[in-house]
Amino acid sequence: IANTLDERIDVFRLGYQIYLGKGFLKENPNEWLVNDYDADEDTTILMVKDKNNKLVGSVTLVFDGCSKLPAQKIYSKELQLLRSANEKIVEISRLIINPAYRNSKEILVLMFNYLAIYASRVMKYTCLAIEVNPRHKLYYKELLGFTEIGGEKPCPTVENAPATLLHVPLSKLHSEVIRCQKLSTPDKKERTLYQYFLKPEQNSLVAHYLKAQTK
Repeated sequence: IANTLDERIDVFRLGYQIYLGKGFLKENPNEWLVNDYDADEDTTILMVKDKNNKLVGSVTLVFDGCSKLPAQKIYSKELQLLRSANEKIVEISRLIINPAYRNSKEILVLMFNYLAIYASRVMKYTCLAIEVNPRHKLYYKELLGFTEIGGEKPCPTVENAPATLLHVPLSKLHSEVIRCQKLSTPDKKERTLYQYFLKPEQNSLVAHYLKAQTK
């Protein structure tokens, strides 16, 4: 978890470089990608570092009720439907991977595995939501079991690039991990990333590890 200012600056700078390269933001003098939710004490930034302690990936968790969800700007009705069903929503935001590691499945598995454990075990939330470019939605649907709950709209957060809203209950994620663990070996025909997640009995240890880092 990014607790120090230096760690957060590393995340903000990597995010800036990636988003600027994709045309998702305008240049700014700090060369940081910072959002309003970063000031909230419950917002949590997870980092993946390589053996040289260099940041190679990061994902930010924004908790509904603690901060205003980024997707609220264009998907308020869809989010309200989830709330009406008594869902506690965690929005996944600023998911970034260093371009040199873009094809690393391991980084994506680590980030989603740990964020799911933190959201469910530590914060006691019930579902994940994420805004993605429509070109990437099939990836999230096939590999992580997300469903589309908000149609394509221009997103002001990324210079009006198109976005769709996806959602997955954390209970579904957990049951998929259990199903995959029952397989004797990973099924290469099945694309799901859940077959590479930690065993459920290890989740308590990871939750304790993450909670101990939280400041």
